Amino acid sequence: MVEVIDVTDWIGDEHHAIFPVGARDKEMLWSPETRVEDLKPNWPYLFKESIYRYQDQYWTELVAYIVSKYLAVDVPKVFPAIKQTEDGIVCGSLIEWFYDVDSERFVHAGSYFKRIIPDFDDKTGKQHNFSDMNIFIRGLAIQAGLVTERVEWLADMALFDSLIGNTDRHQENWGVVFQSDEKSRLSPLFDNGTSLGHERFLDKVKDWDDNRLKAYVMRGCHHLRVNRENTKQRIKHFELVDGISAANKDIQKYMQQKLDTLDLEGMLAEIEDLTKIDIDVPFTQERFDWIKRNIVMRLELLKEEVKK
Repeated sequence: MVEVIDVTDWIGDEHHAIFPVGARDKEMLWSPETRVEDLKPNWPYLFKESIYRYQDQYWTELVAYIVSKYLAVDVPKVFPAIKQTEDGIVCGSLIEWFYDVDSERFVHAGSYFKRIIPDFDDKTGKQHNFSDMNIFIRGLAIQAGLVTERVEWLADMALFDSLIGNTDRHQENWGVVFQSDEKSRLSPLFDNGTSLGHERFLDKVKDWDDNRLKAYVMRGCHHLRVNRENTKQRIKHFELVDGISAANKDIQKYMQQKLDTLDLEGMLAEIEDLTKIDIDVPFTQERFDWIKRNIVMRLELLKEEVKK
């Protein structure tokens, strides 16, 4: 059973106390020096609250992390957490920081897009596109000792974001970790809360049949565009998967093997266990049922897409 972490007495990071990027309130905290099970001692963690309108949204970060484990995709570890304030207890997701702040350096992808596209709009990210993404990742492999297998990373991103229905993989939600002057790696896929149908109120979708759910799923788009000229049209999730798998037979086999060997039953059981956690804003059985329907539908569609 996942334990709820109480971060009330954790020390805030004086340099990165509040993060302005994104819609949800978040703050950097340091774990205690004494070892706590499953937590790194004296390590930065991001405490992230839900958007006010969607009180249980913070659970999507943890569900997405569970999905990533079964899909074998690199995503930072996540825990449910609480913080006691003057106004009462605040619930949130606690996300393990993905690089060593003392020895490594992280650069958001947006910084590279601004170099490639002089008039890049970092507020809307409308020029965030797959074509230029490939250009600068290839450049990292040549000039910055990229240790990540870049094509597999792209395949993992497309599969993962499509399976959870993530619409917010914008230029600030991925980037490059410089391990030294000669080596770098692409970041884990972090900030996964805008996914899994979190924006749907359960009383509005409880009577949806499979056709209506499929139509909803098929409308979902990734944040990426195809190229910098096509700023209005995001790539649909399954079109992104199709484009990557169709371009490389080896990667198609890589993606197909991941989908075919995914333990759906085990993954759903681990997600459903979250409903047993005692916390002020719980993960309800109704929310699990909605997420389950989404994941099962998406997995079926992904398998069909990759086998084309």
